[in-house]
Amino acid sequence: MNAEGAYATTRIEAGDTRSGFRSGVHALDDYFTRHALVNDVAGVGRAYVLRRSDADDATLPEVLGFYTLSMAQIESKDAAEVLKKRLPRYPLPAALIGRLAVDERARGRRLGECLLIDALRRVVDTAAHIGCVGIVVDAKEAGAGAFYAKYNFVEVEDLGWPRRMFMALETARSALSTEG
Repeated sequence: MNAEGAYATTRIEAGDTRSGFRSGVHALDDYFTRHALVNDVAGVGRAYVLRRSDADDATLPEVLGFYTLSMAQIESKDAAEVLKKRLPRYPLPAALIGRLAVDERARGRRLGECLLIDALRRVVDTAAHIGCVGIVVDAKEAGAGAFYAKYNFVEVEDLGWPRRMFMALETARSALSTEG
């Protein structure tokens, strides 16, 4: 944790992909190393990186974690079920947290939560300027599903893994307004 007691993310940089980041999940590590920067530059998905600060323990890895954000759609029936209201019958705009991972050497510091809150804050801020009914994640396995469920994401597809989950924008806005 830095001197102010908070973490800050910034956009991915070329050197980040050579940092030796390892979450312990091959697909996430491979994505970070090979695709995160390329996709960010191409505008496919923005990658945000949490780097070790000067105030952090020097034994921690240089890149502590990352997440990606992009736009997505959610089926109206899925969003309506969560939002408990009637919506148009066409797909609706949402934000997608496509990847979120913490380096295995930095676990136990609630960095996943820090990254998720940072992502939610960016989505809520952006939603002031574009249409967005909420945030979508595709939990890759049960552990990821449990993590997102703890933060009020609701399953909208139960067809095995990965499993689509959704959080209404108002839920994110409310959570951020009560955050200490």
